[in-house]
Amino acid sequence: MNRETIDWAFREFIRFLFRPKGFEVRIAAGCVAVLVVLLGWSFVVKATAPEGYSIEVGSTNAIPEWVQWPLVAIFSAIFVFCAFMGWRRSTRENELRNRKKVIVIEGRGLREDDGSPLTEAVSADIVGNRIGVLMDLRQRKDGLVVDPEELLLDVDSTRKQVQQHTKHGDSRDVTLVYGGLTPVPFTFLSGVVFDDEGRIVVMDWDRTREAWRSLDSNDDGQRFEVEGLDEIESAKEVVLAVSVSYQVRSENIATTFSHTVVRMRMPDLASSHWSQAKQNALATQFFEVAKRLEAKGVTTIHLLLAGQNSVVFNFGRRYDKRNLPDVIVYQYEGAGEKKFPWGIKMPVRGERSPSIVLT
Repeated sequence: MNRETIDWAFREFIRFLFRPKGFEVRIAAGCVAVLVVLLGWSFVVKATAPEGYSIEVGSTNAIPEWVQWPLVAIFSAIFVFCAFMGWRRSTRENELRNRKKVIVIEGRGLREDDGSPLTEAVSADIVGNRIGVLMDLRQRKDGLVVDPEELLLDVDSTRKQVQQHTKHGDSRDVTLVYGGLTPVPFTFLSGVVFDDEGRIVVMDWDRTREAWRSLDSNDDGQRFEVEGLDEIESAKEVVLAVSVSYQVRSENIATTFSHTVVRMRMPDLASSHWSQAKQNALATQFFEVAKRLEAKGVTTIHLLLAGQNSVVFNFGRRYDKRNLPDVIVYQYEGAGEKKFPWGIKMPVRGERSPSIVLT
């Protein structure tokens, strides 16, 4: 039995111990305690009485039978009723769980190892049958994308799998859970294409803990500082450099682009991004900047993003596919002469399919 299985079993045992209990469970437990007292007290007294000692009915050492047995009957009936109610509630919960689906989309692409499955890390609070969908974007090169064109087909195949699982039944009974370790352009694309499939719960890989984690921290209040918007005059194409976890450096931009650069950067790159509220606020800032660029006549945004997977995915979800400019999201390759050798043109503004753009 490996370590992951032991950890999972321990977590499930703890959840079972501290699971929410219905009122009938507490009442039934109380009935059991009362029945133990009623049926056990006389037995204990008789078993411990000295030889030749007689127990009188009505004595303080025993419960009179005319009181004992009616009480036993009443509390036994209550116990049976509570057990029946508990069975009915459990049956309803199982029916609800069987009807609901939790589709867990796990993207892998930056590392060759399989790691810990995302399906096992999904909170027990999300009720439903777990359906794992693996979006495998690995090409046998650790951290290197060999043929990005080929991987577009894998993303589309994953989208079709998700649609196949969601098309039957009520959409309200379906929850999507996403988590991934994929290159930035494909992560943003995943956000664009999966946003239409329903409610999404986003998780991310915590490199420090070496485990999947929910976005459950508090919002520290840090927001983007925006630079360069006022310098745009009549440019149709601009570079939007978004620095979340790492700085998008000017010298790296210059190896590939000569367009006007607009920057969005965090005042503290080491700040925590494990808050869903904070990520929502940052995604809204990103949307507002893109909207201002569109208002200035920009038709194409060359997007350079340096951030953790969940941030990039949520930015892709937030991008307005109908009204915002065309957007190309680029891959950073530090070892190359061009630091941003290729990107993915997103299926927005009338584009039906994504495509690879080489620089």
